[in-house]
Formats: sequence, C-alpha cells, structure tokens
Amino acid sequence: MSPRPRNTANKSLPQNLYFDARRGTYRYRRPTDGKFFPFGPDRVKAIDAAKQLNLEFMRGADLVGAVMSNPSDSFEGFLDKYEAEVLPPRELAKGTLSLYAVHFRRFRKWFEGKTVDQITIRMIATELDGLTPRTANQCRALLTDIFNHAAAKGLCPDNPAASTINRIEKKQRKRHTIDGLKAIREKSPAWLQNAIDLALITAQRRTDILDMRFDGVREGFLYVVQKKTAKATDAAWIRFRVTPELQAVISRCRDDVVSPYLVHRKPDRLKQKQAQTKDHWTKIEERYLTRAFKEAREAANCYAGWKEEEMPGFHEVRALSLHLYKKAGKDGQKIAGHASEGMTKNYQRDHEEIIWSEAIPDLNISEITG
Repeated sequence: MSPRPRNTANKSLPQNLYFDARRGTYRYRRPTDGKFFPFGPDRVKAIDAAKQLNLEFMRGADLVGAVMSNPSDSFEGFLDKYEAEVLPPRELAKGTLSLYAVHFRRFRKWFEGKTVDQITIRMIATELDGLTPRTANQCRALLTDIFNHAAAKGLCPDNPAASTINRIEKKQRKRHTIDGLKAIREKSPAWLQNAIDLALITAQRRTDILDMRFDGVREGFLYVVQKKTAKATDAAWIRFRVTPELQAVISRCRDDVVSPYLVHRKPDRLKQKQAQTKDHWTKIEERYLTRAFKEAREAANCYAGWKEEEMPGFHEVRALSLHLYKKAGKDGQKIAGHASEGMTKNYQRDHEEIIWSEAIPDLNISEITG
C-alpha cells in the first residue's frame, strides 16, 4: 500500500518532516509512535536532521540495537529473568502462575525486538486500550512490577507502565439466588453437588474446595490451608469445627471411589498426560469444575433472560454463602478466612507450630440441598 500523498507545503521535504505554516517552523514525526518534535525555523538544519533520523529508522535501528545490546537489556531477555528469579520466591498459586503465563505471551508479542528502555508510555497505553478493563488492569499491574525491577537494575530511567491509568471495571456478573443454585445443584452430578455443598458450608474458593482431603479431618476439625493467602496472613490457616452440618456433607463425599479428596470423580477415561500432572487420578481440576458447573447451570436454565457476562459461576457460591451466614446472624469473616483490618502477618508460619484460625461452619443449607 503506497503512502498517502504529501500536501504542497511538505512535498519537497524529507519523509516525516512537516512545515507548520502558522508558526513558520518545522517539526518531525517519529515513525515508531507518531510523536512530533519541534525542529525550529531553520529549513536546512531541519532537513538535515530529518534525513539522519530517517536513515536510522529505515536501517532498523531497533533491531540492530536489540542484537548489539546485552541480551538482558532486551525486554524478552529481562522477562525471562523476571520469571526465573523474581517470581519463584513469592510462591504464587498455580492458577496465578498460569494467568501470568498468558500475559507474558502477550507482552512478548507486544514488545518483540525492543530493549527495555525503548518501551514508552504510549506503546503500553495503546496495547492496554485494546483489552477489556479487567484484563487491562491485570496487565498494567504486572507490567508495573516488571518495570519496577527493570528500573532498579538500571535498565530503564523510569517506569512507563506506572504512568498509565487504571481502567474502571464495572462488575457485570450477578449473584446466585437460592432458587437458582438449588436448580443448578439438581442438574449436577454427585461430585459437583458435594463441591457446591462444601462451598456453601465453608465459603471457600474453588481451589481450596478441590484440595480438601479426608485425612484433613482429624480430632473433630477439618484443616484447610488457603492457597491464595497462605503467604500473606495468618487467616490462611483455618480449621473448621466438624459440626453436624459439615459432617453431613463430608459423609456424602464418601462413595465407592477410593480417593484422598472430598470432591473427586472417576474419569471416563484416564489420559496419560493428566495422570502425570495430577497427584491422584481422582482429583478434579479447577477448569473442569468450572465447565461442569456452567453445563449444569445451562441445563437448569434458572437465570433465563440474563446475559452471558451476567451469569454467576461457581465462585459466586462463596458470595451466597457469606450472605446466608450474615442473614443468619453468624460471623462470616472467620469462615471465609478474611484478614481483619489490623491483622499482622503470621510470623509463626515458618515454625513447627502454626496458628490455626478456628471457624464454626454451622449454616443450615437444607433449603438448597433438600
């Protein structure tokens, strides 16, 4: 595709150089991002500078710089170091690391061939504008952390990601109704019913529900270590008193399939790849639970008229649980494992004795379970 013809005032000028008739001055448009630079009224000097700059850009200065510079100065090289050195000590959850991996692939595509200090605010802002608000904010937060580390190493003078602005996220997903969740549960297989019941009784996240084990039930308590907050607060270590309500759910989890996990299933066929990644063949993956819950919700057709983005998922069972605890006049904070405002980090967590936060899961869920 041929470039757009230049107007009469700029025809005799080098590419990217423009004459401003109102001010009687020249300005240069950087081809990489479209930013203009004032070159003053001297025509000869402006033309000479524009020619030199055009030569640099036409020769692929960015590519040459990426090859000639230290590999760690390239954005891709630094991102490799960030993944290998910065993230492991944080001991992030598997789900978080999987999400980061998706973003990292996106970043490598965005800034391919660029050194760290060549990436500008405008470049980042342009890419973020093409994403949904939630994804854009996730990418911005991650890029801000990446560039903080790069700046600390002297690879860039400042943090271009930090200068961008967070987008406003409008929550579209609605809450479950009691009748809606009851209808979903009726269309669910037994293992998914157990997962829903445990989520209602304990108000735990998907990953923690799937990690609950039979050997975690001892001395009258169900012991749970929340993955999301285990490195941050002492609310992460929770022991649930085995109340009659919780015992009823645990009892329903026992069936003819021998498994260490409360929520489990016998797969239709065992794939070799799955057998290698799971610590037990009956363990259910988070994505599978999400998909099965969606299928049950669609079969129940309990939220007819709602948009797809408004449909509540398994995660929203936790929100309904906390709502029901509050409605029953019970303390949902300890149940959920939410840290109180003044709670300090659990400095005992690296010692033999862990401080367990005790919770009493005594919510009556018979209105939903029947």
